[in-house]
Amino acid sequence: MKHFSKEVAFIVAMFTNSLAISLLVKSVFGVSTLSSLPLVLSDIFSFISFGMMNFAVQTLLLLILMIITRQPKAAYIFSFIIGFIFGLLVDMFDVLLAPLSDLFILRIIYFFAGWVLISFGAALFIKSSMPLMPFDAFVKDLSLYFKVKVKLVKTISDLIFVTSSVILSLTFLHSLVGVGVGTIFMAFFTGSLTQWFIDRLDKIYEFKSYTGIALRLEKIAAIKTR
Repeated sequence: MKHFSKEVAFIVAMFTNSLAISLLVKSVFGVSTLSSLPLVLSDIFSFISFGMMNFAVQTLLLLILMIITRQPKAAYIFSFIIGFIFGLLVDMFDVLLAPLSDLFILRIIYFFAGWVLISFGAALFIKSSMPLMPFDAFVKDLSLYFKVKVKLVKTISDLIFVTSSVILSLTFLHSLVGVGVGTIFMAFFTGSLTQWFIDRLDKIYEFKSYTGIALRLEKIAAIKTR
């Protein structure tokens, strides 16, 4: 099998997912399921940017993960830092993509490109075996802890996020914000596409760490199963 650097997988995933979220926002068909809640909250608390609200919500997920698994790990400190950097990247891509055309056909392209990219990025994050962004760490570690497929954990998490977004949006903003037909589509199918990418990558590549730092990070990111 061909070798694929876990370090490269991690870096590519960071940029891929942040770009994907910005493309989904630009499409106006509904952001990703994970980002729907931060987008609504950033509209409610307008003094906090979308990217930084992403960071705040994902930090909360880390706390929930530690409560469920009862395994506070040093890796989660890195996830906290990664979440902050990711929030900055999201805000950066929002600015860079702002000049793009809002033509309907192009918005369709933005949406499907964002959906594919965010699923591929999630798969790369998981295969990197390193401390992940908080949400990806949440999905990966819970799937390992309960010994279930990533698809199941991600789909359930996505549905919870969408439901919360709709309730908060209607309650505080009196309209649907960030949640659209695209969000519902992604809630049901992003988990499946992510699993598909993982399965395809496993057939082609053996993911390997090439640096001492990556090996140490991979070690502290490991989680005990149930």
